[in-house]
Amino acid sequence: MLDQIVWLQSPTSPMPPPQPSDDHGRATSRTSLRVLVVDDERLIADTVAMILSQHGFSAVAAYSGEQAIEAARAQQPDIVLSDVLMPKMSGVELGIRLRSEYPQARVLLFSGQAATSELMRKAHDDGHDFELFPKPIHPEELIARLKTRA
Repeated sequence: MLDQIVWLQSPTSPMPPPQPSDDHGRATSRTSLRVLVVDDERLIADTVAMILSQHGFSAVAAYSGEQAIEAARAQQPDIVLSDVLMPKMSGVELGIRLRSEYPQARVLLFSGQAATSELMRKAHDDGHDFELFPKPIHPEELIARLKTRA
């Protein structure tokens, strides 16, 4: 089931996280990890956020570095999952900035392009190390890796 991604029409604003509920649809107080998913490709951000939400995470999508900073202030994420190559602000720049404001947040980057290696090397040389996921990543692998060390 997880190996099939349902493609949805992307909304014009980030998806709000669904509220946890019991088997009867009543709201519960269950706490879940807050994940901020950042990708300038709205379909990817929305799809990953939807998959994570369906698996117990409180996931929100953002479509730029600037929008991610605003969303992080509202959400206080436990995990930030960001594309590396985005216009205006790369995922590496975003990760460095969010780590300074939210040092407890785990920052994970993903990319499907070889051009990220130079950005990652420069960040490493400047003392910033990030976990890097290949893109595309299978949903089951992503969920398993997010749950480890959470």
